[in-house]
Amino acid sequence: MSRTKQKSGKKAACSFMVLILWLQLGCQALATNGMNMIGYSVRSSGMGGSDVAVGADCSGSSCNPATQGRSGSRSLAMGVSVLMPELSIESGNDHGAAKDHFYPLPYVSYVQPLSETSPWILGFNVYAQGGMGVDFQDVSTFAGTEDSVESLISYVRLTGTGNYSVSDKLSIGFGLMAGYVDLNFSVFPDTYSVGQDGSPGTADDFWGIDARGFNSYGIAGRLGLHYKVTDGVSLGLQYTSEAVLDPDGGELVLNLGEQKVSYDAEIESFTWPREFEFGVAVQATPYLLIAADVKWINWSSAINVLTVRGKGPGATVSLAEPEFDFNMKWRDQWVFAIGAEYAIDGKHTVRVGYNYGKNPVPDSNLSPLFPAIVEHHVTLGYGYSWGKWAIDCAYEHAFENEQTNFSPGPPLDPDGIASPFLSGVKVGHRQDTVHLVLTYYY
Repeated sequence: MSRTKQKSGKKAACSFMVLILWLQLGCQALATNGMNMIGYSVRSSGMGGSDVAVGADCSGSSCNPATQGRSGSRSLAMGVSVLMPELSIESGNDHGAAKDHFYPLPYVSYVQPLSETSPWILGFNVYAQGGMGVDFQDVSTFAGTEDSVESLISYVRLTGTGNYSVSDKLSIGFGLMAGYVDLNFSVFPDTYSVGQDGSPGTADDFWGIDARGFNSYGIAGRLGLHYKVTDGVSLGLQYTSEAVLDPDGGELVLNLGEQKVSYDAEIESFTWPREFEFGVAVQATPYLLIAADVKWINWSSAINVLTVRGKGPGATVSLAEPEFDFNMKWRDQWVFAIGAEYAIDGKHTVRVGYNYGKNPVPDSNLSPLFPAIVEHHVTLGYGYSWGKWAIDCAYEHAFENEQTNFSPGPPLDPDGIASPFLSGVKVGHRQDTVHLVLTYYY
């Protein structure tokens, strides 16, 4: 048999296998503008993610770097966010819910002027850009067994930033971001089943998967502008480049029935997307700030076809180089955010916001590994300051969204994984998120 035919056979086998194994599964997603958080500071999160035109303290280092230091040039902040997703699954008369989990995410930011007279304000931040997670135990499989489904994708960024004040009105910000992704997943690792032909060792067998230890680094850049049209009106603009990740160094273990075989493995075509954002902020009264942003996220180039490839099996087997194609085919996403901040007095501040991000996942490509289907969010925030200290908190509620898969399934879609679900499976997802940060001004 030619290598081309062998490769086609491997992909067809993996297509059938992955299509079946995801039937009647759900998962827990971490982020809600696709795989991105809606905001990357507590103030931003309390205002629905509207931040690109708002003059900021050290929190600007994680948003638009041109805003950092505009409201407080020397500050250090440390905090945590906790994400609490809920997801349901419906297929025919079967209903299920994902296991509840809490995902803590760290946040650190810092800025200070280069010198007392310098136009430069420098800073850095560490924060979780986004990710997804799955944890299912005792799941009923198509093979009549009970098995587990687990995964975790986390993406954390360390950013060095600089803000140059061209004038009292205009500032330009720069950011260099080093991102680290960690990825693990397992799907029915203790299950093996012959395929539709009823014969073991053929191309349509099902092999349980356990894949661990994938990681990679990616570099991206950010450019921002902040312009004060008047004392009460500001405009903001920021562009972030994509980061190519392609995690490798992983171990792929396949359950081939009589034995479990380990492969060296890598994932290709995994990219964190570029984005472009524009916003306006209006100081309507001395106490009331209103802000609105529009953001474009280029998911179509980042999450298109993901390939998992194994090589170097730890035993002599016929499946020497397994290859899995996941045809995600995500669409670009437009995000609209609006928020308000009201200073009650010199110590107490309240915030409110709304965020809408169009679901980037097509019906035919709905996958429990990437169920980024939430669209509508409302947010609340509160801040209290005393002396050189401030404490801020925020709450996000992502309203439940449901999506039904309409994939034709095999044999109409034999090449790659157009959808891990069979047609008619409905997924519902909602999420609550809380944020807390402590800031010191010096």
